[in-house]
Formats: sequence, structure tokens, C-alpha cells
Amino acid sequence: MRRREFIAGLGAAAASPLPVRGQQAPKRVPRVGVLIGFAEQDPATQRLVATFVKSLGDLGWAVDRDVSIELRYGGGNSEKNRALAKELVALKPDVIFVNSTSATLAVQGATSTVPVVFATVSDPVGSGIVASLARPGGNITGFVNVEGSIAGKWLGFLKEVAPNVKAAGLMYNPTTATYFEYYLKPFMAAAEATNVRPFTLQVGSAADIERAFRERTPGEGIVAMSDPFLTVNSALIREMELQFRIPVVSGVSRSGSLLSYAPNTEDLFQRSGAYVDKILRGARPGDLPVQLPTKFDLIINLRTAKALGLKVPQTIIAEADEMIE
Repeated sequence: MRRREFIAGLGAAAASPLPVRGQQAPKRVPRVGVLIGFAEQDPATQRLVATFVKSLGDLGWAVDRDVSIELRYGGGNSEKNRALAKELVALKPDVIFVNSTSATLAVQGATSTVPVVFATVSDPVGSGIVASLARPGGNITGFVNVEGSIAGKWLGFLKEVAPNVKAAGLMYNPTTATYFEYYLKPFMAAAEATNVRPFTLQVGSAADIERAFRERTPGEGIVAMSDPFLTVNSALIREMELQFRIPVVSGVSRSGSLLSYAPNTEDLFQRSGAYVDKILRGARPGDLPVQLPTKFDLIINLRTAKALGLKVPQTIIAEADEMIE
């Protein structure tokens, strides 16, 4: 529900006559605050939101009848996340659903009492969001994005698809991916094991992304880390990949790059609805264990491979969940 509609609803309620004696007071509708770390205008973001709303509906929470939803979008911007988190907490929701590590940290900074369910968070223990996966404690629980060891798999895919790559950069925004060392250490270890020279590419703007690609040389590739900023800018990364002919393996779900390997985000949003349902029915977040992803998507963009002059091995094609031709 948009803020305008919410305020209009309050105005209509204030104008309504008071109930007569003996008339039953209207049932209170629980309120769910939602902070999405991605861009609102992205169709993929809207599909994720629809998945979450449908999961609540499937569990008996029809929007505007059984539950009200306040939606906000951070767009991969840490400062905006913090402002929106305070705005949602001020509305006194019964529970907040949030995705991305940056947005979850923003909500954590805004409240220690409102129950919170997160999705697609990297390293929630190392980030200080929960005490442990089995016993999160406090007011926050949810669903992990991926474990850090996946960075080695990203690099492995890059070497298989582009065997001439001799150096690879791990791209991330340190303000939205404060957990970058969670992936950096496995990435460095995998690089050493495969005789690839590793380096980092810290980006904080579209200009930084363009510069990162412009400065690459033949024989270099890029691993785009799981990061809400890179998710918002996935179209630009794909454009730069083709323009500068630098192969990219992405940890961003459905990024459109040469190859992406990431958890199925829609599945995590759907499962998050079940946790919101439990909390609305009285469960405490600290008693609900943080869960790991169970579905992953390996997506190969054969059009990009052809444009880059690369031939994807049949072994990887056999593993693919989807191929873009």
C-alpha cells in the first residue's frame, strides 16, 4: 500500500461516524512493512514482491482485508535504506520484511523490538544481524543468500567458460556489500588454486563500473559479487561486458551476463512469507532458525558467449537450469 493510500484511508476512517453502543469495533488489520533493497521500476523486483504477497495470500492473509502492506524501495542505496527503515518503523508495523544485507542492517539500526524477517542476506552472523543461524535470538531472522564458498565456484565457472582468462577481478560496492570479505577470502583461495591473478574492483557509481571495464585488458575477467548495488546495475554491467568484451560471471540472480549462478530469489521470497505468517500468529523471530537457500539457478547466456567468441563447454550446458539463446 502506498503512503498516499494509507493516509487517505486514515482520513476516511476519521470521517466515519463512531459505532453505536453494542456495535462490535472493526477488526484491527495487522500491518507489514516491506523494505526492498532493489529498484522499484525493475520488472524482476516487482515479480519478487508479487511472489511475497502471493505467499501471504496462500497462507490466508489477503492484502487490505487481512493484512496491510507498506512498501518501500531502497534501490541499492545504503543512505536511502536507512531513511526508509526509520520511516517504516515509525508506522509501528507488526513485522517488517526486508531483503539485502544493506537494507537489513538499516532496519536493525532502526528497531530492536519490531519483528524482522530478511531474505537474501549474506553472512548474517558475521554482519552482526543474528547471534547464530540455529538460534538467531533478538528480533530478527530470515533466509541467507549464499555461503561465502560460492565465490570459488563463480571463479571456477569463469575459467571453464573462458579458459584464456589469466586474471579475474571481484567486483562489489563496499557500502552495500559490507560483507565483501565473506566472499573475498574464498575467491582469493580459488584464484591461487587455478593460477589466476586475483584483484578487487570496488565500485560505487555507474561511472565506476564503466571505468572498471575500460581499464581491463585481454585475458582478464570479472566476477560480479552478490550485491544489491550490482543487482540494480546489472543491465549496465551486461552492456559493458559486450562493449569491452570482458567475460562476466555473476552472483546476481538472472543478471543477463555471460553466466550467472545464484540462489533462486523468488523461492527465498516465497519462503519468507511463511516466516511472516508465523510471526503474525505469535511466533518469536529469535526462535525461528535462519535458513539456507535450497534452490540455485545456473543461467548461461549463449548470445553473450557468441559475441565474446567463447564456446560454452557441454559439461556446463548439461548443468544449466536455463539458457538464453
